[in-house]
Amino acid sequence: MPGHRGITMTRFMKDGGIPLEAQYMYHHALFLLAQGKKEEALNDFRRAIAIAPRFCEALNATGTCLFELEQYDEAVRKFDKLIEIDPHHSEALSKREMILKKMSFSGNPPADPVKRHRMS
Repeated sequence: MPGHRGITMTRFMKDGGIPLEAQYMYHHALFLLAQGKKEEALNDFRRAIAIAPRFCEALNATGTCLFELEQYDEAVRKFDKLIEIDPHHSEALSKREMILKKMSFSGNPPADPVKRHRMS
């Protein structure tokens, strides 16, 4: 994504070292989500993570969006990644636990239950 005078936005950083392009994609995804465009929002959240893999807010929002789209295994993987980065991220921990419970009650256990158990 070009910036001012052909300089790419990824060269500029804001608080936390997140490239502006990733922040833009994240905020655009939130805008799409507010319009009920979950699939489109998910694509922009994924783009933000591709640019900045340790962007905690984007990982959290992606996991939440995946949950709302009933893509539970992938949602758990996003929360696992976020918890790897920030082991005390209370929102990710509680959402992950809620999804795992929902999956076990629905008879659809996580794809890798051994790994999920170790992370608990």
